[in-house]
Amino acid sequence: MNESNNSAQQRQKRSQKKFNIVDFLLIVVILLITAGLVYLFLPSSLVKNITADKTAQIRYVVEIKGVDEQYIDNVVISELVQDSVSKSDLGHVEAVENNPYSELKYNMQEENDNGIGILSVVDGKYDLRITVTATAHYEEGEGYTINGTRIAVGEKMHLKFPNYACEAFCIGLQEQ
Repeated sequence: MNESNNSAQQRQKRSQKKFNIVDFLLIVVILLITAGLVYLFLPSSLVKNITADKTAQIRYVVEIKGVDEQYIDNVVISELVQDSVSKSDLGHVEAVENNPYSELKYNMQEENDNGIGILSVVDGKYDLRITVTATAHYEEGEGYTINGTRIAVGEKMHLKFPNYACEAFCIGLQEQ
């Protein structure tokens, strides 16, 4: 009778399964696969609503360095600004500011001397700071774009105005 009791206990132990790390990992893998499938087959309209694009009025400032004096009046308030590469509209000029252009030059005393930096104004040249307003789209991870052109501080831009074309850098950006 003792043997039958032992075999009954062994069968009962085998039928009671313990929860272990392998079971936990299996559940996690199944949950991850399920979440991935739900995301893949979720209607795109729901995904777009979750990560909706935002449209906003922005004001950005571009700087053009070393413009010849004869061209500083070629950029006028309310003119259309275009990307000179893609020909897309980038907004309208709101303000134009010009400052004397200056260069950092080094005064070398001796051959091995690092020199002293001197900031000197260059006659006949100006730095233009142009403020532009536009309607832009904002996307998470990409930033602001206007008609496919990215607008960001530090971004090099190829601009075209009705009477002037140039290469400029965005030095300021704010949402209105």
